[in-house]
Amino acid sequence: MEIKVDGRLLVSTLCERFKEEFGGTLRVYQGNKRCTGAEKVADLAKETGSYECGKMKTVGGFEKEMMERFGLKVQIASADDWVLALDQMTLGKLPEIPKNATKADMEGLKAKYGK
Repeated sequence: MEIKVDGRLLVSTLCERFKEEFGGTLRVYQGNKRCTGAEKVADLAKETGSYECGKMKTVGGFEKEMMERFGLKVQIASADDWVLALDQMTLGKLPEIPKNATKADMEGLKAKYGK
């Protein structure tokens, strides 16, 4: 997936593309407040440009690189936006998070992916 942060990209569009590509929910923040989706990503970012990521990228790596590259605070959650994904999971494994995942479900996944 290529993310192009420019003056036209809305947060809602970025989140929709992320869900289509990886099957998880992308949460984008402005400070500590979660964006509504109507904001332009470029207005939140410290710089514009492109970023390429694939299904083998870890959740933690993606979140860190979005902050370092664009100054964007993001979090990745399950498809139903119920629980945050584990940092060590790859983006391609996001669909494995069960709907309405419990702490026990996430602990089971944590054991599967290592600490």
